[in-house]
Amino acid sequence: MTYTVRAVLLFAAVAMVAGVAGCARSVDGSPETGAVAGPATTSATTSAVTTAPKTTTTAPRSTTGSTTTSASPSTITTSTPTPADPQAFAGSAAGSYYFTTPSTKFHCAILTGGDLPTAGCHGPMPASAPKVPGAGASGTAVTPNAIEVTGSRPGQFASAGDPRFYPLDGSAAPALSYGRALQVNDLTCLVDEAAGVTCRSDAGHGFTLSDSAFRVW
Repeated sequence: MTYTVRAVLLFAAVAMVAGVAGCARSVDGSPETGAVAGPATTSATTSAVTTAPKTTTTAPRSTTGSTTTSASPSTITTSTPTPADPQAFAGSAAGSYYFTTPSTKFHCAILTGGDLPTAGCHGPMPASAPKVPGAGASGTAVTPNAIEVTGSRPGQFASAGDPRFYPLDGSAAPALSYGRALQVNDLTCLVDEAAGVTCRSDAGHGFTLSDSAFRVW
């Protein structure tokens, strides 16, 4: 074999070896820096998140029914009168107690010194008051100038010759305030601003009087 042929064969062998080495490096996929990069491994970590179901507890609504009791409009509340001190109304004669109404229209008294305890008043009598026998002239009917209740007798109008329900000494009687009750023995008198003056006995008789109306029982 000639020198030229040998040279050609040697060159071909060297070229073949270099080609094989190049093919092996490209399959590996390593970068030219010579570092061998393995396949990228992605580790997928699945985080299990357990969400507890949201429980909403709703307390049952408690409704307390309150009963409101309202008084009927027709209900009338009657207050008990405050007792008055009888000595504040005592007259000069034993057993006599005098007073006027706050308006001073009526002059009244409770007289317990005689045989027939009496409560009565003088003043402007209502036009509807019945006529009564005149004092000293029983056969003549006159307009009454007094009203009274005596013991077990019903209340009645009267014609008094003397103003017996005024203080005997001519002094001014004190006023019996609204809502105050003057009681002496079995007789009681009180004054209401609307109804007028009322006197009654424990026997269940009496009268109520104003300048426009009256009631006797």
